[in-house]
Amino acid sequence: MGKKIAVAIVHGTGRKEPDFAEDTMEELHKKFPAYLPDGSNDAEIVMEPVYWADITRQREDDIWGRVKKSGPMQSLKMRRFIFNITGDTLAYQPSEGRRKLYLEVHKQMADAFKKLAERAGPEAPLCVLAHSMGTIVAHNFLYDMQNAEGGGYNDEIEPESPLEKCETFAMFITYGSPLAIWRLRFGDDYKAIKFPGVRVEEIYPNLDPKWLNIYDQNDVLGYPITRVTDSYEAMADEGYLIDKPQNVGAFWKSWNPLSHKGYFRDESSLDNLAGYLAAIWKGAYME
Repeated sequence: MGKKIAVAIVHGTGRKEPDFAEDTMEELHKKFPAYLPDGSNDAEIVMEPVYWADITRQREDDIWGRVKKSGPMQSLKMRRFIFNITGDTLAYQPSEGRRKLYLEVHKQMADAFKKLAERAGPEAPLCVLAHSMGTIVAHNFLYDMQNAEGGGYNDEIEPESPLEKCETFAMFITYGSPLAIWRLRFGDDYKAIKFPGVRVEEIYPNLDPKWLNIYDQNDVLGYPITRVTDSYEAMADEGYLIDKPQNVGAFWKSWNPLSHKGYFRDESSLDNLAGYLAAIWKGAYME
């Protein structure tokens, strides 16, 4: 039986389809072995996409259609891009008496974690890769799971294994993350997720957990976060949380805000990602 790490891939804002992660997963399967030592034939990377775009899409499409009927506009593509970003954010944001959509999105996260536990093993190291608005979705889900009584919440989300409870949470990679902006929503009592998972050190004593916050300096939606909150700063001081500027995207995108879409398409970015995941596997399974 192979020695496995579990990887969840969470998309960001925009018009994503259920196969959004296919190309990324194919590339990682190709690149991952190159970063492992010879003889690591039992190394496996098990990946599950977290697709939530369809939950917010119907409402956005309906309102966008009404907007276009209301009057003429210029720069429709840019307007639609901004509409998608703000629409996803506002639709997903929970408020008192209005958590249905928020919980529906989180159910997709829980389902992916359950599949990972079944395929990779209930105690496999858990890695979460998230982009853009997906970093907020992932952060909120992880926080809720870690702070709810019994390790879960809502009748539909009842985790059983250590992986599903985020107890083996060993790597978090946030790409082009607006978490710094999301921070504005909370007061001085803001608390971040607990990282690493509470059982990582116990189960994998040689593993070096990492939260890598990767952003292109030209990406106006991605921000460094290591000094945004006291809890982030403490994680950074302990060596867990690292801000990593990284130039991504084709040459006509890498120098401007379009770099926001380049993190999972850039060859060097994918090479780096394969190396990060290999480091988790080596820490978990090599003495």
